[in-house]
Amino acid sequence: MSRASGCLWLVVGLILALVAGGIAYITLQRATTTQTAVGPAETVAVVVAARQVAAGTMLTAADLVMQTVPTTILPTGTLSDTLVAAGMVTMVPLNTGEILLAHHLTKPDITGQNLGFTLAEGKVAITMAAADLLSRGQLIETGSRVDILYSLEVTDNTGAQGGEGTKKQVTFGTLQGVTIVSVLRSGGAESAKSDTNALGVGGGTAPVAGLGGVPYAYILALDSQDALVLKYLRDAGAIMDLALRNVADESEHPTQPVDLPYVIDKYQLPAR
Repeated sequence: MSRASGCLWLVVGLILALVAGGIAYITLQRATTTQTAVGPAETVAVVVAARQVAAGTMLTAADLVMQTVPTTILPTGTLSDTLVAAGMVTMVPLNTGEILLAHHLTKPDITGQNLGFTLAEGKVAITMAAADLLSRGQLIETGSRVDILYSLEVTDNTGAQGGEGTKKQVTFGTLQGVTIVSVLRSGGAESAKSDTNALGVGGGTAPVAGLGGVPYAYILALDSQDALVLKYLRDAGAIMDLALRNVADESEHPTQPVDLPYVIDKYQLPAR
């Protein structure tokens, strides 16, 4: 009985092994057939970072490369040409091989919510009220070059002895050839359009010149010291006016502060 029982178990084991092998074979055949029917995974060429790039960097051709990736892992907003990304500014840091996305890029001008990425190093953005006559006539646009003129009441203590000095108004130019980098218009986002290029890359929500709404402020990019000068004059209540100049005129126009004695002397006015 013992020998017969052992033979029986051997036969059962062989049968089970054959069944398991058959199942494995059938499963493998089905998988191979399915893969053959579906074919290789579909791929597409997209723009990726050729090297590490810090946020706020203007991208060049050397920063970009094309790479083929499966369409199944393709995120929204990929680019299919390095020429689209070259010259744009990345708003996020990029690692080597990272796929570039359109909504992470912006044009290298100073507009809207992208100010922190497009300002030149050493510059700060400051706003100036559009309260002068040129502004009310809507003659100042993005890209205009202006001279900023101020009139301020000052106290002349020259010759004063024990009393208060004489108050007089002085008119002077604080900055020349300043470029208006953005015009803010009334109506907010409802009357504004995003500043995007023709391919829809980047952009912000700041109003764009000429798109409706009355201008109420300008954005300037200035050195920190010049920004402090403008803030002081604004806080001191100085009266501001803009003088429009040719956009190609980058020359320095010699001026000197103007007060009443200057006018009397220049025009030989009778003074009492």
